Amino acid sequence: MYLANDRLAVHRQSEAVKAVRSQLSLLLLATLISAVANWADWSPGAWLAAAAYALALGAGIHTSRRRARVHHHAHRAAAEMVKSLCWLYMAGGGEFRIGTPNPDALFATRLEDGLRELRRAGWDTARCGPQSAGEGQITEAMRRVRQKSFLSRRDIYLRDRVQEQLAWYGGKSERSQRSAAVWSSVIALLTLLAFFSTVVKAAGMIGDDLTGLCSACAAAAVAWSEMRRQQPLTYAHRLIWQELDVAGTSMQELPAGEEQHGEERWAEAVAEVERLVSPQHTDWLAQFGSA
Repeated sequence: MYLANDRLAVHRQSEAVKAVRSQLSLLLLATLISAVANWADWSPGAWLAAAAYALALGAGIHTSRRRARVHHHAHRAAAEMVKSLCWLYMAGGGEFRIGTPNPDALFATRLEDGLRELRRAGWDTARCGPQSAGEGQITEAMRRVRQKSFLSRRDIYLRDRVQEQLAWYGGKSERSQRSAAVWSSVIALLTLLAFFSTVVKAAGMIGDDLTGLCSACAAAAVAWSEMRRQQPLTYAHRLIWQELDVAGTSMQELPAGEEQHGEERWAEAVAEVERLVSPQHTDWLAQFGSA
């Protein structure tokens, strides 16, 4: 179920990004053609610009009907929920702590509870193909990891979950920061060009100006940057990386978990890590980064 939803989430995200890129490109192309037609007194250019605007309008209608971004978020939430449940089950975290009676049935119940909430938000099981549910998602490898000693489970979780997430969030934070800096510079440059063009026009130094074209380009750059959410995601990913780093260090210092108290502390620590890497936590932090 994780693999199916992850594949669909990536596909829908790519579709959403391409749709926005196409619509913005068509709008900029129409503005450019219209400006050139005006400068050169080229009457056919007006018809070409109108055709580009019509295509942009059609692209917008098609995008709204496809709802690619909504489906992307739904499938990503489903994929991450299943993945998190699997790690909780394997590591003995949260309510799946070692000693819990019938953890397989508990896994099936929690999975169905999560999927029920996603169905209310528009997630459709049929799009994922024929997938087993409930206990059918528990593999033999997951059961073998759960049966290992505390130290083995701790090492596996720290290496394959915490360190993997640290590398992912660290890399995403750096890439988002670089991308946000580039687009901020582009927006500032285009706004500056529009400003100078307006000043020169107001001073009567030129007859035609580039204000409209520069403003359209700046607006498109702002729309693209907001759609990609580079700045708020940089903020969110950096904070999550810091929290994960602290959590991983604390987990390494936990005592051996054969004792009940040790297993309780381990279960709470694993549940906290899974909360940190949840999409809901990222979105919550991103809201502050966009303020």
